[in-house]
Amino acid sequence: MKTKVLYLAIVLVTVFSLIFLLNINENIGQPSDIDITQITKGENNSTTSQSGFILLLGAFGQEIDGLRRQLDIEEVVAGQDYKLYRGKYENRDILLVQTGMGKERAESATKSVLEHYPVTAIISVGVAGGLNPELKIGAVILCSTLYYVNGSDQKDPKAEPYASDANLISLASEGPEDIKANCYIGSSVTVLRLESNPQKQQELVETLNADVVEMESYWIARIASVRGIPFIAIRAISDRGNDVQPFDQILTSDGKLLWKKALVCFTTHPHYLLKVFNLYMHVRVATKNLTACVLNLVTKL
Repeated sequence: MKTKVLYLAIVLVTVFSLIFLLNINENIGQPSDIDITQITKGENNSTTSQSGFILLLGAFGQEIDGLRRQLDIEEVVAGQDYKLYRGKYENRDILLVQTGMGKERAESATKSVLEHYPVTAIISVGVAGGLNPELKIGAVILCSTLYYVNGSDQKDPKAEPYASDANLISLASEGPEDIKANCYIGSSVTVLRLESNPQKQQELVETLNADVVEMESYWIARIASVRGIPFIAIRAISDRGNDVQPFDQILTSDGKLLWKKALVCFTTHPHYLLKVFNLYMHVRVATKNLTACVLNLVTKL
């Protein structure tokens, strides 16, 4: 009996882990109702807003699924490498975009959307690795300051930090007690690739005193700053910043799954499947709190 239960547990862990990896690797540019290149800003009343849209940007499906389920979706639009949902939430006009992972995809999706839609506020959302040991899994960070480190894992002197809009930080930090209990004002650091070296992660903490590490928000903040659009990054902790194995081995910097390396990795290190499953469970907790915090802010805009 115990053996059967063990086998069943192994099968379930494997299935959920593979589903999680498949969702990360989802081809987001294919299923759609319309190509965004067919839309011109102000040309079609059905796709524009009188006052402008609130733009929500997340890298992959699990990060935005909770938000998507709360929207009254009116249209699904495909860009070259991203997917956009246009809809409403409590009478607010919303653009929810799955950008894909990493610098290039985040920048490309943000610029493309801003070329075709009027936007009044930008919210970068998603999960992140925790650097502050005092913050638990599921904690939501309102990123007041956003840093970037280059490939040498040092702060780039040419990369000035960006700040989230003070008014958006203030609005997001106020709300029902069950939401406020999970929200913290802190800082984030954006990296170009996943890093599994604990020493280098510690350098991020000592150099920048950052609370979370992620891969997109800095680049979105830079675009928002140039265009003068109010911006805030909201990130929920789903893992510890140095606990990225095996993802640093099987994912490219833009989130594509390397299937051959993944097969070898899980065959030679089957315990990694349990790590993937644990991350899947942590992401569920993190995105639940993230969704509540983001929607709390949206209702005030």
